[in-house]
Amino acid sequence: MRKKWLVPCVSAMATMALFISGCSEGGTPTASENPKASAEAPSAGTEDKFKFPLEKPIKLKIFANTAPQVKKDYNDMQMFKELNEMTNVEVEWTQVGWEHLAEKKNIIIASGDLPDVFYGRAVLLDQEIVKLGSQGALIPLEGMIEQYAPNLQKVFEQRPEFKKMLTAPDGHIYTLPTLVERDFNEIGSVLYINKKWLDQLGLSVPETIDDFYNVLKAFKEKDPNGNGKPDEIPFSFLFNNAQNGANSLAGSFGIKLDDPRNNLYVDNGTVKYAPEQPEYENYMQYMNKLFKEKLIDPEVFTHDQNTYLTKVRSEDVPIGSFFTYSNQGVFGSINEDYVPVLPLKGANGEQGWLRMPVSLSKGAFAITSKNKHPEVTLKWMDTMYEEKLSFQFEVGPIGLTVKENPDGTFDKQPVPEGMNSGDFKHSEAPGNGATVMVLKNMVDRLIDDQADEKREHYKMYMPFASTELIHEMLWSLEDGETLAGINLDLNGKNGYYASTFAKFVMNGFTDADWDNHLAQLKKLRVEEYVALYQKYYDSSK
Repeated sequence: MRKKWLVPCVSAMATMALFISGCSEGGTPTASENPKASAEAPSAGTEDKFKFPLEKPIKLKIFANTAPQVKKDYNDMQMFKELNEMTNVEVEWTQVGWEHLAEKKNIIIASGDLPDVFYGRAVLLDQEIVKLGSQGALIPLEGMIEQYAPNLQKVFEQRPEFKKMLTAPDGHIYTLPTLVERDFNEIGSVLYINKKWLDQLGLSVPETIDDFYNVLKAFKEKDPNGNGKPDEIPFSFLFNNAQNGANSLAGSFGIKLDDPRNNLYVDNGTVKYAPEQPEYENYMQYMNKLFKEKLIDPEVFTHDQNTYLTKVRSEDVPIGSFFTYSNQGVFGSINEDYVPVLPLKGANGEQGWLRMPVSLSKGAFAITSKNKHPEVTLKWMDTMYEEKLSFQFEVGPIGLTVKENPDGTFDKQPVPEGMNSGDFKHSEAPGNGATVMVLKNMVDRLIDDQADEKREHYKMYMPFASTELIHEMLWSLEDGETLAGINLDLNGKNGYYASTFAKFVMNGFTDADWDNHLAQLKKLRVEEYVALYQKYYDSSK
């Protein structure tokens, strides 16, 4: 098998629970006050004066959302040095790490002291795009794309759905995207089980939810690690987490897709909120049964990701079954003690699996009303959208982090001593903070063992995954504000769903408790929440 690639992805900023407060009076100009806030295309023949490299340099002030692994100024990176030579566009960067992004961004927006450009994966949230666009703080780009962004225009022609996802309700495109099209990442979560323990106890890989229960019970009671101690943890996961969570188990109870971002799925064209479905009640009863009999790790609702992964890797914490992204991602190389499990069959033969569609990071680049060179700026960004340049801005320079082979594939280069793979990738390129367009044909050219493992997962689970997906679109300002308010109370980190799921799984629940739960969902406006998603799902079709 030819090895291909994956750089492990972090979970996307998919929720719009919080967005910026209103700008201070007079802080940002309206569209009518800003002559550049127009979608009209430039007149023919103007492109020649913007030929790269420019005869005279221009300077841009850019606010950048920067990956935490980046340790140097972008101007000192090889990829940006090469870009500067190609374009003669000089940049004064303000680099802000993810953990401080919201705070720093809100300060400059509220003050009205905008940069020329916002740059970087998820630098702007969806509702910020709509709000700043409607206020004239961001200029529309759709009228300039065909002339000044031919690389992006080519992608739009091949994949018109991308253009639709970027278009705001007022018809304008205010931002450009980042996309790294690893389709195999749609299957982000895999259930692994300890095959060594199964063999020790003479058991088979479970095929049904009843098999799974019986195997976990045997793991707890029959000392499969052979140390004479009742120290086995039969089953562990990280609650409400796309890659390490148990959401896929809901598929064994008839819930087609329990999306941890919003707990929504589509059933024959109808959007449904999973935690109010009778099938979900059965799912929680099953999980309570496992928890009550101490077959589930008691820390599933309290440990964080680092603690969870450390526990899974540790030989001192014997775990029988767990969810995670990939075997190699946890252990560094294939740990043959653990094998993936097909979707478990439910009582009526139901099988399903969590699918997280590859999505655009819509707010990865925007030109503000302060920018005096919008055409040049757009062309500068489009230079990075060139196929091979995008690839290098994402994974690092050819000749340093990767080597190009005669057949057009790429080998990863050895990581220098004293560095990890993340540091190496980000040493001369923005990496996970880059604004790039890396489509599948380029993704498939990087040789990587872990990617091949994920491709096998993709083949294994996709036949059981839903084909009806809610793709993210830009909401109107009014709908987005409504959604954010409901979502925070309903699905927020400390919201109703999280606390109720934990309580029901740990303590169990009666029919009356379930009825009260449904009544509380109504009070939290779940019907309005579902109706909003239904409206946008229908419009996307």
